[in-house]
Amino acid sequence: MSRRYFKKMIVLFWLLWWITAFLTDFIGGLNTIGITNIKWFAGENYPFLVQNLTPLGIPTPFIVISFVGIIVWLFLSMVLFAWAAFTPMEPRQPWLKRVDAAFMVSLGLWAAFFLADQTIMNFPLEENHMVQGGFQLLCYLAIYLLPDEPSHRASGSASGSNDE
Repeated sequence: MSRRYFKKMIVLFWLLWWITAFLTDFIGGLNTIGITNIKWFAGENYPFLVQNLTPLGIPTPFIVISFVGIIVWLFLSMVLFAWAAFTPMEPRQPWLKRVDAAFMVSLGLWAAFFLADQTIMNFPLEENHMVQGGFQLLCYLAIYLLPDEPSHRASGSASGSNDE
């Protein structure tokens, strides 16, 4: 398998991850307001927000707006990763621009989570978000830092000549 396809697989992985994250929160939100009752997508993020923000005096409308904002950001991340994943890798620049957009928008969500976690001093959650966001950043860096194909430089003996 070439490294180019490995890079494409990284983007596909993150597409699947963001689809799952979006569906979990979206369906979990619908479950919370009683529109659905899908147990296998029982996202608990809204009740978690209420549990952590209400004691700080954060009003319910702000919590609801925050949760909806998270869902919109998740949806945008999912759409951008789909756009990148289904873009041909050649020519290279359009694909990379779409990959950049997907990673930058979704890494922005991690940054927002880091700041929110720090603000409410929920350090275990902050650690969890940093691990996930750090892994995504590592994947993004791999797309740029790994060469597309391995170098075929020989030590001088493979080509039968010594051009030193």
